[in-house]
Amino acid sequence: MSYRTYFKSLIFCIFIIPCFLFPLFVFSSQEIILQHDYKLYKGEILFGKSSYSLYKKDDSYFFEIKSQTDGIFKLKKDHRLELSNYKVKNRVILPIKYEYIRDRKDKKEHIITNFDINSHPHTLNNGIKKEHSNEHDFLDRLSVQIAFQENMKKGIFESSYNVIDKGRSRQYIYSIHSDDVLDTVLGKTNTIVIKRVIANNKRSTLTWYAIDHGYIPVKIEQYRKESLKFTVFLEKIIK
Repeated sequence: MSYRTYFKSLIFCIFIIPCFLFPLFVFSSQEIILQHDYKLYKGEILFGKSSYSLYKKDDSYFFEIKSQTDGIFKLKKDHRLELSNYKVKNRVILPIKYEYIRDRKDKKEHIITNFDINSHPHTLNNGIKKEHSNEHDFLDRLSVQIAFQENMKKGIFESSYNVIDKGRSRQYIYSIHSDDVLDTVLGKTNTIVIKRVIANNKRSTLTWYAIDHGYIPVKIEQYRKESLKFTVFLEKIIK
């Protein structure tokens, strides 16, 4: 495989993780709940980094993931931002807005999904509007992670969710894969390993959640069929 082809493969993989936890806007009255940093590897090659943040302002939550190329690929600009704004009512997560921004040297993407309790959600993809007239009780790519973590805290480890994934209606299915003890930045860490699949999709994800630390992800593996594409490790806990 040529260097260019290999690099493109890594760039494609770097942010497929819908990923996992946790604003685009900074307010003086924000309450910072979580801030975690992760590193992304292809084998032993570092090729990306991500920061996860969960904030609260008044009764509204903001879960943000910022990602970019790193290591030997740092000069190749590929910056991505995902933001989910949601509320919690009667312990149910209600998404308000999801935003995805990707900035490369030669291309930019901007996707927004608005959730309105009085009407159907709709997505704007680079200004082109798509109505989701048949979708009800849907989450977005980030708020679904919060919903699943909250379920785990209640002892529910197998769930399925309807998700609007960058304008596409999908079903995310979570099931128990195994358990494991890992050496992490938290020390010896007891984890439960959860497999997530997307219905009618070739990709799957294994996530190691720290049982004694609020079920935060400490390791993630992304697969295409049986082939491991990349691995993510928790690097630093800021808060």
